Amino acid sequence: MTSPVDSLGDGRAAYGPPTPGTGGGGHGTGRRDSNGGGSRGGSAKRRKRAKRIAMGVSAFVVLVAAAGCAWIYQLDSNIKHSALDTGSSPQKGAVIPGAMNIMIIGSDTRLGGNASLGGQDDSLPHADVEMLLHVSADHQNATVMSIPRDTDTSMPDCTQNGKTYHFPTHDQITNSLNYGPGCTVSAVNNLTGIHIDHFMMVDFDGVVNMSDAVGGVDVCTDHNVYDPGSHLKLPAGKHTLVGQGALEFLRTRHAFGGASDTDRAATQHIFLSALIHKMKSASTLADPTNVYSLAEAGSKAFQVDDGLSGVTKLISLANTLGGIPSNRITFTTMPYDQDPYRPSAWLVPKPNAQQLFDAIANDQSLTPGSSSSKPTAGATPSAAQTIDPSTVEVHVFNGTGISGRAAAVQTELAGKGYSNSIVEHTPMPTGASKVEYSASDPRYKREAQQVASALGLPDSSLTATPGLTTVHVVVGTDLKVGSGSGSSGSKPPANIGQATQDASVEVAGDTVQCAKASIYRLEGMPASANAYQGLTVEQAYALATKNGIPDSDKQK
Repeated sequence: MTSPVDSLGDGRAAYGPPTPGTGGGGHGTGRRDSNGGGSRGGSAKRRKRAKRIAMGVSAFVVLVAAAGCAWIYQLDSNIKHSALDTGSSPQKGAVIPGAMNIMIIGSDTRLGGNASLGGQDDSLPHADVEMLLHVSADHQNATVMSIPRDTDTSMPDCTQNGKTYHFPTHDQITNSLNYGPGCTVSAVNNLTGIHIDHFMMVDFDGVVNMSDAVGGVDVCTDHNVYDPGSHLKLPAGKHTLVGQGALEFLRTRHAFGGASDTDRAATQHIFLSALIHKMKSASTLADPTNVYSLAEAGSKAFQVDDGLSGVTKLISLANTLGGIPSNRITFTTMPYDQDPYRPSAWLVPKPNAQQLFDAIANDQSLTPGSSSSKPTAGATPSAAQTIDPSTVEVHVFNGTGISGRAAAVQTELAGKGYSNSIVEHTPMPTGASKVEYSASDPRYKREAQQVASALGLPDSSLTATPGLTTVHVVVGTDLKVGSGSGSSGSKPPANIGQATQDASVEVAGDTVQCAKASIYRLEGMPASANAYQGLTVEQAYALATKNGIPDSDKQK
């Protein structure tokens, strides 16, 4: 079976390294808290000139590629990878072409530099964070579902390094990572029935390095907070967190909300939403130097499954995720109840949790209005300027990597009278869709405007490109087949109210949500933090300031 990421295309890296001089203990115990160029049309003379230009461009690409090969080889060698699923039986759930389900695992291992960040601990690693990221088949919606680490579940046997491990009848899903990420994938698949395509696992050190690589993540809090457990200390307001400060924000369980592990998941959603905004608003991926730094940090920070074990595949995945509008990314948490087996500490899925699992498995969006939302139509020329569609030559390129998208758009255009269209078989990777035309003749622009309007694409998709004598449509992940006729490329959204009853739901949206300080008094503090026992996090902040403890956004 072809991996969903393989179906994205070869994942050619858009950037190489910056050119010099351009500035550029035992099982379950000791749990820790915390598309080549297509036909250009026109005369033989134009084609001959275009061929000379293409040869020149090709020579340049070869030179760049020669420098980039060593870079890619270096990054590939950084990536740690292992089997996707080491469970004892095949995965449950159907595979939907184009859709992806990626298991995000946060490990609390203390190997390497992690001990200095999280404290020395010799017990087996645990899955402190378990998030299932679903990307819809049309790559226009995403759902991130957190699974509480205290969830009581029956986990299948799994085999790691030739040895088979057995789990008790009742066990917390966090312990699935004791014997490797393939065991966690198996456990989550068994719990949810959602087919998992890939995993990405990050540890403390990886979080620190990635937050540094993006230049920090911007967060805010509504009150002063200090958590003696994670050591997060922040005054009210906005802050940029790098390094250990970012880790402290992700690990805090006392600072925000109801001071529980499930509230910690909500805090992590805020952090991820802020990270998404940083990547988009700061144009982080538009700077080759930034891309190199991110690729290098990412290749070291993550352990992935064998299907993602190449930097070009990771870059292709990043491009796919980057093309999803932030207002179509929904965060939620598995609805849960107290566990009758151990009600004081463990959780079980609520009955409606299966509706949420089924919605994700069936590629149904949780984003309100996502099934009916369409791109704003491009400007339609006046009747006097309208050009007979059958006289417009359109070349369609697939920029998504999803097989068949160019042909589907060609069919859409034919239904609007554009009978003279050609599907090109050389991929042209892109984020947002583009309608390219030559500015040398006003007619070319009018043709492009009509084509954009027919496809329901906005004016911003129009791109003047020298040398063209035909209209080129480069299909991006934002173009839903049928969007111009009012239909939708995705399934109807789930019954959000039922599927997420008693669970938090947040949409990344256009602004970053501010974390709300906990109103509860600190309890269960370690002996080293006895002075803070019984204080609110705001009172703890005042005492920590008096004791000379620096704010987390001041740390390096």
